[in-house]
Amino acid sequence: MNKIKKYLFLIFPLVVIGVYSQKKSIEFESNGKNLNSIEKNPFGKFIGQWTLKDDNWTQNWGNGTETIKILEHHTISEQINTNNSLLSIIDGPEPNGHIFWSYNPKTKEVYHLSSFGTIRAGNGKGTIEENGNVRLKLVFEGEPTGTYRIYNYKWLSEDEYHMKSVQYDKNNKPTDLFYEGNFVRLKSANTKNPKDEIISILKVLDDINIKIEEQVKVYTDDVIHMAPNNKVITNKESLKKYLKEQRQYGYSKMKHQIVEIEQFDDKILMRGAVAGTFYPSNGEQPFEFNTKNLFVFKRLNGVLKISKVIYNVSPNN
Repeated sequence: MNKIKKYLFLIFPLVVIGVYSQKKSIEFESNGKNLNSIEKNPFGKFIGQWTLKDDNWTQNWGNGTETIKILEHHTISEQINTNNSLLSIIDGPEPNGHIFWSYNPKTKEVYHLSSFGTIRAGNGKGTIEENGNVRLKLVFEGEPTGTYRIYNYKWLSEDEYHMKSVQYDKNNKPTDLFYEGNFVRLKSANTKNPKDEIISILKVLDDINIKIEEQVKVYTDDVIHMAPNNKVITNKESLKKYLKEQRQYGYSKMKHQIVEIEQFDDKILMRGAVAGTFYPSNGEQPFEFNTKNLFVFKRLNGVLKISKVIYNVSPNN
């Protein structure tokens, strides 16, 4: 029994309690609630969840053109209480913000209001074509007086559109300032079977031959790792270092088991168990272990990852 306690902190290198940075969520008419209304919405093609294609964003804010990576961009676009509206919430990396479009069916005009960060507010209007392409003329607080921006949203497919913003001076000539990117649709979490996704993740945890760099990809970046008799770890890089150190002491052949799954909005709770055998690297006799656990998963850009997990070292029965 003492030998088992000695290695308890080694056979649970996967104990994670994640700091959960919850995305803002709003209940809208989509997700099957009022599809007829959505089909009548001129902005209907935009309804859904979006991210940047390949994380690429190209811009020129006065220092030349550059293409940068913006990781985990996330836009939720939904109609609100009329089918002539679209509210987009951008809740990925800072600066976060929102965009509201309202369509006037009499004048065929699109009205725009937006706010990002603490000072960047835009307003203006434009048009929308039958194929869903949108063109807007917007003015932004903080940009030079008399300047404005032309935004073009052009559909490349049902699940991808290109957006480009070009600044114009007071003489209606384009400046060198612009930004653009392609946005791709994130498939709804409701279309996936979370149990299948979780099984795939657990297989990664049970794989004794996988590289640590690959294994940690199933975790969120902002994790707090708590293993019995160990210091708390507060980020993925520290977790990676910890897991590499633990492999020096031995390895575990184990099998994660799903006992129960419950879903709450964008969080999935899983109660499970682990049965396995630990093989010390110092030649001592291997021994069997059984634990109970509680996982919390969250979805980032459509990908399910481990946000929190607590292992209980008490017996299962």
